[in-house]
Amino acid sequence: MERIDALLKKYVESVNTANEELAREIWDREGSISFIHPKGYAIGFDEIMEHFRLGLMSELFSKRDFKLKDIMIKYYGNTAFLEFRWDFYATRKDTNDEIHAQGRETQFIVLRDDGWKFSNIHWSPEG
Repeated sequence: MERIDALLKKYVESVNTANEELAREIWDREGSISFIHPKGYAIGFDEIMEHFRLGLMSELFSKRDFKLKDIMIKYYGNTAFLEFRWDFYATRKDTNDEIHAQGRETQFIVLRDDGWKFSNIHWSPEG
């Protein structure tokens, strides 16, 4: 669990900072990866970075504060399934408006030689 906690901390930091290098550390490179989110569906690391993480997060928001809660982890050998709720506080670049969104997320992660990595993420807004 400790290593998965470290992965989740890096995930939160990668959202809050829109840091591509940090994101590279936490996503799997050996299999097909995907990210399903309300704005679309990204397949592969490059699409995830272009369309969601860097595109949406860095271009739309000047400030981001992503917080996880109610984390549940189920282990299946060298894979694990995570489910949690989140709060996202941000400031829009174009209007300076403060926003607060809530959602749910499921993640499928795999254990590689250098630690746990994201393989698939699916999130949706709550409400």
